[in-house]
Amino acid sequence: MTPILATAALAETVHFQSASTAPTALQQRLARERGTPVAPQPTTELIGELYRPPGSGPFPAVVALHGCAGRGSRAYEDATAARFTSEGYALLFVDSFKPRGIADRCNDAASDATVDRVMDAYGGLIYLSGLPFINPSRIALAGYSQGAIVALSIVAADGINTLFDRHFKAAIAYYPLCDSSRGDVSIPTLVLIGALDDWTPAASCQAMMARRTGEGAPLRLVVYPGAYHSFDAATLRSQPRTYKGHHLEYNEAADRAAWSEASAFLHRAFSR
Repeated sequence: MTPILATAALAETVHFQSASTAPTALQQRLARERGTPVAPQPTTELIGELYRPPGSGPFPAVVALHGCAGRGSRAYEDATAARFTSEGYALLFVDSFKPRGIADRCNDAASDATVDRVMDAYGGLIYLSGLPFINPSRIALAGYSQGAIVALSIVAADGINTLFDRHFKAAIAYYPLCDSSRGDVSIPTLVLIGALDDWTPAASCQAMMARRTGEGAPLRLVVYPGAYHSFDAATLRSQPRTYKGHHLEYNEAADRAAWSEASAFLHRAFSR
């Protein structure tokens, strides 16, 4: 319990803006012809919980994206953050829903649900990059469930990442739906999923791997036997449950194995 309590004491609620893309060449040309500046795109002020390790840094960091039901409990976030900060990483949990008055987006189509959240992830990246105790060239992305779908959208080769000057170093996707991803990624990416997941089936990610052309950065998929959706949520340890018609259950073996995989993955990515 000690690492979790120590990490919780270092947590800070922060506010930052969702990102916006730069004006297109056409927008800039039309603005020049009219003699008027390009109006800035409106953005949303977001809330986040920032955890940092002891010391002055500069630290590598991870931007974390929640699932379709919104942010997890404080106990879940503290426990997750304890893992990252114990290895010297700062962690920023981004809240995409509360600032927009959204309760959940579990019934939205995946493409509809991720549009704003892509910009939120980049807002987190830009915010962290401006902090004096963060190393701006060593920031990774971690998504959970719907947040993992967002992560796969961000890392897609020749995707929206090409519109930003700053880029994530690597990405981890915990139990995403992989149907819309062709499997070619722009940065090293790790996908972790349970074999028994009935919400985001592992088969969708296996099909994604089969679609890969081999171009781009490395993509690794790990499927954990006997594991369901939310297998890493220790808050479900004593009480598996059904949510939106899907089974959620903690699996200690899969959780430990996945963290070991994620830890090694980040170490390799940040060492480059």
